[in-house]
Amino acid sequence: MNAIIVEDELIIADHLAQILTDINIDVMEIIDNLDDAKKSLRNPPDLYLLDIRLSNNQNGIEFGKQLQQLKISFIYITANNEIETLKKAIATQPETYITKPFKEQDVIAAVELIKLKVKDSKYLQVITSKGTKKIPEKEILYCEAEGSYVKIVTENGTFIQRMTLKKTLELLGDDFIKIHRSFIVNKHKIKSYTSSSIYLSEYQLPISRAYKNSLIKS
Repeated sequence: MNAIIVEDELIIADHLAQILTDINIDVMEIIDNLDDAKKSLRNPPDLYLLDIRLSNNQNGIEFGKQLQQLKISFIYITANNEIETLKKAIATQPETYITKPFKEQDVIAAVELIKLKVKDSKYLQVITSKGTKKIPEKEILYCEAEGSYVKIVTENGTFIQRMTLKKTLELLGDDFIKIHRSFIVNKHKIKSYTSSSIYLSEYQLPISRAYKNSLIKS
């Protein structure tokens, strides 16, 4: 598991980095401003530790909103107990909070819980106009080859990626099988099937004879 620390107080940031390193978390970098934090979304970590109030009146909650939309785990670090600020922070659904001054054990306890969550979660990483997004595999319905691209259809939208279907299948877990030279499907989303088609809740997909036995065995 890896993490990025967004904290403008160097002593605190270094302390957090040492705590994370001691519990085998790879600290990718320490960032002290929101501009660089947003750039880090090109290659996001499993977890952000995010200070609510950075220098020059930068508001970490605004970045928290982005992380919420991208479904990236984050923990707020704060010395701010103002009710309005906390309400805004809560609305972004962080994993938890660490209050300054913090105890080492509080940081460890919070991160260890998230480590378990990340370990049990499987994601497919896609590139969007807002940066890299992690899509939970359980939300993916099927993937379809479209030339040099693949269309990823999920419960919450469709994503087009420059990737082969073969590479997509390699990245996905054992819950996905190929049913046609152009289609991969999430086994848990199949409602029924015939000799020529597979039915999901709202979709009908073709199944080729070459892949039918794999479906039956699965």
